[in-house]
Amino acid sequence: MGESEIKGGIHILLPLVLMLCCVQVSGEGELGHLQGAWQDQLQLLPEADLSGAELGVQKALISARNALRLQLLKSPPDPVVLAGAYGALGNLYQLYAVPALAEICYQNARLLEPENYRWSYYVAYLDLVSGRTEQALKGLEMVAKLKPDYPPLRLRQGQAWFELNELSKSRRILNDAAKFTGTRASALYYLGQIDLLEKKYQHAAEILEEALRIAPQANRIHYPLAAAYRGMGDEPRAREQFSLYGTNDPQVDDPLIQELQALEKGGRPLFGQAMEAVGNRDYANAARLFRAGLERDSDNINARISLARALYLSGERELSRTTLEAVLGSEPDNILALFLLGILEDAAGEPTAAARLQKVLELDQQHAGANYFLANQRLRAGRFREAVIHYDAVLSDVQDNPLARVYRLVALYHAGASDFATQTRLREIIVNSPNNYLAVYAAVRLLALSSDPQVLDPGRAKSLAEELVRAMPVPPHLEALALASAANGDFEHAIGILKQLLANAYWMGTGPLPVDYQNYLRLFEKRQMPKPPWPLSDPLLVPQQTDVAAVFTEYPSPVPF
Repeated sequence: MGESEIKGGIHILLPLVLMLCCVQVSGEGELGHLQGAWQDQLQLLPEADLSGAELGVQKALISARNALRLQLLKSPPDPVVLAGAYGALGNLYQLYAVPALAEICYQNARLLEPENYRWSYYVAYLDLVSGRTEQALKGLEMVAKLKPDYPPLRLRQGQAWFELNELSKSRRILNDAAKFTGTRASALYYLGQIDLLEKKYQHAAEILEEALRIAPQANRIHYPLAAAYRGMGDEPRAREQFSLYGTNDPQVDDPLIQELQALEKGGRPLFGQAMEAVGNRDYANAARLFRAGLERDSDNINARISLARALYLSGERELSRTTLEAVLGSEPDNILALFLLGILEDAAGEPTAAARLQKVLELDQQHAGANYFLANQRLRAGRFREAVIHYDAVLSDVQDNPLARVYRLVALYHAGASDFATQTRLREIIVNSPNNYLAVYAAVRLLALSSDPQVLDPGRAKSLAEELVRAMPVPPHLEALALASAANGDFEHAIGILKQLLANAYWMGTGPLPVDYQNYLRLFEKRQMPKPPWPLSDPLLVPQQTDVAAVFTEYPSPVPF
C-alpha cells in the first residue's frame, strides 16, 4: 500500500529494506513441503485452475493460500496456527465447489490439530454432502469423541444412517436431534420420510406439518407431505402440497456450517473490491470500501486492520492510529495490529514503541518485523549487543535479510569487534551475496579507512567502489569512490567527486549526506582521511527513521479480511 519518497540515495536500498520483515509469496504451486514432524504425513495441496473464477473468488483463494504459505515457511511452524490456515483455505475451497482440495485442507488441519473437533466435522460434512456416507459416519464418530454435545452432530448422524437405509438407527438418533430447537425441523423432515417408508402415513403427515410450521420457508417438505396425504387417500391436499414443492431444505442451526456460508455474504465482496483498490494504489477508495464492508461485518478484525493501513496511506494518519488502537481494545494480543501500531510509534519517536514491539515478540518470538525494528532501535540508541541479539533472530528466519546481515556487523563493530574480524565476516557476506550493495559499500569504507594494516587495502577499496558506481551511480556509491580515491592518495579526484555531489545536493534535500560531504571536502583539502570507517552518523550503515508508508504498503497480512 503506498509509495515512499526517495531522496538522494538515502533510500536507494528500499527494495531490500522491504525484505527485512516480509515474505513475498504468490498463489502458485503446490503447498505442503514442510520440514519437521509432519513432513511425510501432510498431503501436498495442488493449485486449482482459477482462470474461470470471478476476480473476487480468485483473490480470496490466493490470499488464503498465501496465508498458508507464510505459516509453512515458519521454522518450526505452530501446528495450531498452521491447522487454522489449512482450515480457512479448505472453507473457501468448499464454498467455491472445489471439494477435492477442501478435503486435503481439512485432513491436513485434522492431522495438525487432532483435538479440534471442527476439522473432523468439516471432513465428515464434506463426505456426507458428497455421498461418501460410510466415511461420513466414521468422521462423525470422531466428532462425537471430541465434542459429543455439539447439537447438529446427532442430526448429521441420523441423516447418514437414513441415506444408508438403516431406518431404525436413523429414527433413534433423529429423535434425539428433534429435542433441540435448531435441528428440530430438519430432524422431523427425515423422521417423516422414515414414517412414509414404513407406511405410517398419518404420523408422517403430523410431524411433517409440524416441520412446516417451524420452517415455513422449507418448501422441500411439501413433497413428502404430499406423499403422506396421498397415502391417507386425501388427493386434494396431496395435489395442493405437490404444487407448493420447492428446493429449500429446513434451516439447521449449525454454527460451523454457518461460518462457512457467511464467507460469501456480509462484507466480503466489498473487502475484495477494497483489496483490488489497494492493488491499484487507490487507498482512499480502498478505505471507503473497507468501511462499507465493516458496516455489514463489524466483527471482521482483519478487515479493520486493513482499513487502518489504507487510511494511513490515504493521508488519514491519526484515524489510522485510532483504528489500530480500537482493534487492540477488542483484541489486545492481535500481533499484526500491535506490530503496525509499534511501527507508527517508532516513526514518531515515542517511547512506547519498544514495549509494543516487545509484546509482539512475547506472542511470536520469531516475528521478523518486530525483531528487525527493535534491532534498529537498539543500534540507533547505542545498545549494540542487544541489537545483535535481535538481528540474530531476524537472520534465523527462513527468508534471508541482506540489510540485517550488514547492520548486525555494524552493531558488532561498535560493540568492540576488531576490524579484522569484521572484514572476515563482511567478506563472507559478499561472497554469498555479491549483489548486496550495502555490504560492498561497507567493505569499501572499511578497506579504505581501517587503522589495522591487515585490513587496510586502498586498492581493493577503489576496485569495489568503481564496481558499485558502475552498477548504480547514486550519491552514496560516489561518496565511497571519493573515499577510496583519497585512500589511494588521489585527493584531487576525491575532491572533484565531492564538489559534484555538493553541486547536485538539491536532488537529495537537506540531511546528513551533504553535511558529510562538506566535512570530507575540508579533510581532503588538508590531505587527511575521516575516521572511523563506520560512523554512527552514516545513514546507510545505521538505519534511519522508520518508513511507515513502506511497511504499511509491503508488510504481508496473512488474512487481509
